[in-house]
Amino acid sequence: MRWRPAVGLLLGAAVLAATLIYAGAGAVVRTLEGLRLRGLLAIVLAHLPIVAFMGIAWCLATGTVPTASPRRFVWARLVRDAAAETLPFSQIGGFVLGVRALRLSGPAALRGVLSMSVDLVIELGAKLPYVLAGVLLLVASAPDSRLMRPLALGLVVSAAAVAVPMLARRRLGEVFRRAVRRISQRWPVLASLRQMHAQGDISGVLDDILTRRGRLGWAFGLHLLCWFLGAAELWLVFDLLGRPVTAAHALVIDSAVAGLRTFVFMVPAAAGVQEASYVLACAVFGITPATAVAASLARRARDLTLGAATLGVAAGTDRAITRARRETSCGS
Repeated sequence: MRWRPAVGLLLGAAVLAATLIYAGAGAVVRTLEGLRLRGLLAIVLAHLPIVAFMGIAWCLATGTVPTASPRRFVWARLVRDAAAETLPFSQIGGFVLGVRALRLSGPAALRGVLSMSVDLVIELGAKLPYVLAGVLLLVASAPDSRLMRPLALGLVVSAAAVAVPMLARRRLGEVFRRAVRRISQRWPVLASLRQMHAQGDISGVLDDILTRRGRLGWAFGLHLLCWFLGAAELWLVFDLLGRPVTAAHALVIDSAVAGLRTFVFMVPAAAGVQEASYVLACAVFGITPATAVAASLARRARDLTLGAATLGVAAGTDRAITRARRETSCGS
């Protein structure tokens, strides 16, 4: 229902306000001042290879039938993440715009939608060993930490989310058929999904995707690499803020936040909850709440900067393509 994202965002805003009060808004601002524009650009540039690897992983999850170039998938992944971060009230907006950025039609578009769903499961599955690595490092450095229980629960929830579609593989075709029907009825702008369904065999496409274990294995490996690169990115964030941490501490903090975010999928962009998670994870290593919140906000600034630029380029590209099509139709 439409009111759920709004309620989730309001709850997240309340948590964020409480976290800022606890950390001290003034201290957070002073810490962020050390980042400067140059530091923000460095974080944005450091994130681009991660997006590229995730886009290639999505391309690998399409099976053996070519749909678009890897470069097109990288761009689509960039659009998909940009919409998810900058359009918090649109629960499926990122997915829709991501598939649209592929500029596919007919059966190819159907394969793009299904491959994105498979890619989401692979990405979530790759998070399991990453969070587990963080748990093992946490056991070695702070075995009595209060983070152990929520992280363990996060692993269980993530594992269940991955196991369900894998165990119900034979029924996935029917599940996707029902999803296509409901989505196209609820959102008229997605009515083209009906045409995709009519032109393509969902079960056949899924079988082709899921039986290509080599490609899926490479996709899993790329997503796992991206999770670890996220820890390296967090290490860079703390360094640019003037609060350096070790690589091991950055991995524990980043994996802990990733694990804790599993519980707050209903909150758009994990608003507020992400900041609270950083405070909890950083406290294990004696990092002040102000520094923890500043690190989280630095990453949000990265997402908003990259997201706004991406959506701006995407909107301009759409207008140019639409204008070119109109000129072609008028000329004919």
